[in-house]
Amino acid sequence: MKKLIFLIAIFLLIGCGAETAVPTPTNTPSGFDRQALLENITNQIAIPAHEQFVAAAEGLETAVTTFTNTPTLANLEAAQEAWRTAAVARTSLLTFRLGLVDDSRLHSRLDNRPARVSFIEDTIAGDVTIDAAFIDSIGSSSIGLGTLEYLLFDPEGGNEVVLVRFTEAENAERRRDYLLGVAQNLPLKANDLLQVWLPEGENYAQLFIAADMDGGELQGSMNMLVNQMVADLEEILGTRMGKPTGNNSNGQARPDLVESPFAFWSLPRIEATLEMMHTIYTGGDGLGFDDYLDFVAAKGEGGVPLSQVIDAQFATTRAAFDEIEGSLHTAVTDQPDQVNAAYDEVRTLLVLIKADMANHLGVTLTFNDNDGD
Repeated sequence: MKKLIFLIAIFLLIGCGAETAVPTPTNTPSGFDRQALLENITNQIAIPAHEQFVAAAEGLETAVTTFTNTPTLANLEAAQEAWRTAAVARTSLLTFRLGLVDDSRLHSRLDNRPARVSFIEDTIAGDVTIDAAFIDSIGSSSIGLGTLEYLLFDPEGGNEVVLVRFTEAENAERRRDYLLGVAQNLPLKANDLLQVWLPEGENYAQLFIAADMDGGELQGSMNMLVNQMVADLEEILGTRMGKPTGNNSNGQARPDLVESPFAFWSLPRIEATLEMMHTIYTGGDGLGFDDYLDFVAAKGEGGVPLSQVIDAQFATTRAAFDEIEGSLHTAVTDQPDQVNAAYDEVRTLLVLIKADMANHLGVTLTFNDNDGD
């Protein structure tokens, strides 16, 4: 899954901070049960994924609690593994940043990067009471998964150095308090995010299915979902892979710009976003965009059903990522060919969804100003 920087002609198609030029959409197809598609994606994919993230956040809180109570190397490693699980679970939700979900700003509270290291360290060295109220009052770059990553990992000193900070170093107890406070806040915000979707909360699931946010027109929700898929692919190409590979930073590899600079967990996070996007596309075990494309008899190059072309591109993209060994942080310099190959496959996937799929399904693409996760 790779980075997207097109030459002049392709810039007009893909866009780079300006309005995108895409083929004029065909008329919205009638007869296909779009509401059933939206119900399946919402109830069978989106809500379960949010529930899984809540469980992962709770698991991370439990692991951090154990570590802060008994700060051993084994408990630190368990907390780190719980962080990896939660980080993947969160980035799998990115395509569902829609409507009320996006308005809530909860994703920012869960994982705003980069972590504000100076504030975190000043707080630990200071005398403010580190309690739940304080943690909830501070900025998003000082809490969430980015902050937990900073506290739990040290790519230079390793786990022995991390352990010393929590046990022997000055303000070790306050460091444990800060770590625990952020870990306890995470499942609260994860559950708030889930509640946006649920009937007992803001019931966005029903709004999304009924498309009430767009005058009751079902295509409104279709537009939002496809546009978010496009935005997520552009974000991978422009920021998440584009900056560290150099494709979006003057051609020079910048391993320091990976999104996971302490745990070196950038590739699994990116792959989680792509895997969920593929699940949305296929609908899992139910209706997906592939079924919609088959309904309108959309064809790709050579007359192959477009649904199959896109599905195959997801598989090709996944295979390209599998060829990258180790972390993105090291691969951008040690394996540039493999990383660039994955980047190019993401770019191809973007073209298929942004131009081909959107055109055949009558989706109106809108300019987005998504600047990273």
